[in-house]
Amino acid sequence: MYYGKSRGQRRKFKRLLENIAEIEPYRDIDEINEWGFEHFHVPGSVWLDMPKTSSKIKTMFCKAWIRKTEEILKAKPDGLKFCKVVCFLCIPDLFCSQIIIFYGRKYYDSFWDRHNEYQDWSRITNGSSLAKERNIHTDLKEAGFKETIHDEDETYNSYLWFYGELSDNI
Repeated sequence: MYYGKSRGQRRKFKRLLENIAEIEPYRDIDEINEWGFEHFHVPGSVWLDMPKTSSKIKTMFCKAWIRKTEEILKAKPDGLKFCKVVCFLCIPDLFCSQIIIFYGRKYYDSFWDRHNEYQDWSRITNGSSLAKERNIHTDLKEAGFKETIHDEDETYNSYLWFYGELSDNI
């Protein structure tokens, strides 16, 4: 990993916010099937994950990402059979964060089952909260998971914090 200075953080962050504002959900909902979904990745480069990027910038990104999810929820069209909006923040790799719109109950219900030999999600139940740690105020429901990915010679751990329309049985 590159450990040099992360120059132009304010300029890059301003551009990132502009790109987040340009995200347009619900464009192709007529062609959605029961496994359908839309997902939006972080519209920028990996500078957000560099060690020298300030934690203030990272927190401001988390707030903006959750705020965009709230906007998408408010703009949800009426008349959809099933539609759930969820975002997740991946810690420490914020660049891997996504906003997902589920149009099918089957895929939504199966999405949370990540227990196999390559990937495992275990629920964080010790009362910790990314929103509280980073002083983020939101009315969205929060759920945290510890993700463990087993590759050939390596094990990779990260934390996934989900916000949005989450079921109680997750």
